[in-house]
Amino acid sequence: MQLRAIIIDDEQKGIDTLKLLMEKFVEGVKIVAETSRPELAAELIESYKPEIVFLDINMPGMNGFELLEKLQWKEFNLVFTTAHEEFAIRALKNNAVDYLLKPIDHEDLRHAIDRIMKQISENNERSKYNYESLLNNIQFEHKQRVVINSKFGVEAIDVKDILYLESQSNYTKLFLVDRREIITTRILKDFEATLCDKKSDFMRIHNSFIINLSKVERYLKSEELIVMSNNQKIPLAKSRKESFFEWMKV
Repeated sequence: MQLRAIIIDDEQKGIDTLKLLMEKFVEGVKIVAETSRPELAAELIESYKPEIVFLDINMPGMNGFELLEKLQWKEFNLVFTTAHEEFAIRALKNNAVDYLLKPIDHEDLRHAIDRIMKQISENNERSKYNYESLLNNIQFEHKQRVVINSKFGVEAIDVKDILYLESQSNYTKLFLVDRREIITTRILKDFEATLCDKKSDFMRIHNSFIINLSKVERYLKSEELIVMSNNQKIPLAKSRKESFFEWMKV
């Protein structure tokens, strides 16, 4: 695991010391940026989006806490570095992973990095589990059915019974082979994530339409329209032509 870090300290000596400690005693962390000017720090953090930020607290012009308030992106592990013990409680309230007192002890530094790596690893495992669980659910729906909320309640629709889906602002209308039309609060993008992949019979062929390819009757080239099995004509967007023609093997 290679983590990227930024060092922010108004004293160049503090930056150089921390870099030396990192090189000698810590593995798996790369210093991608540094600055002794807190007014530039926000720009560096937003640009690099590092996993770790080492932040001095007592800096002239703008202290570490004021800098944090300026940030839009805060998805990093924060490690405060300071010579002042009195900031410890406030640092913890700012969700700091650790609080290293200067002069920084290399063992304290290594323990802080180990803690961060463990936390990131655990988060990655949880994300992987959640993704695989979601993927399994989607694959199940691909093969079988989709579940939607309609005015009649919760309905389970067999995907083979869907002709096409049409976006209607914040709603989606499903057109079924039995001529039923069902409106749901799920937006078309949700159905695209659920139904459309290379292994499925569904394809988004327009910003407003997803079709069941197994229900396509023909394509009208002169009008750039797809004719479904119920004779409904649906527009084919230029940006979707390549995928549709590939399916048709034109």
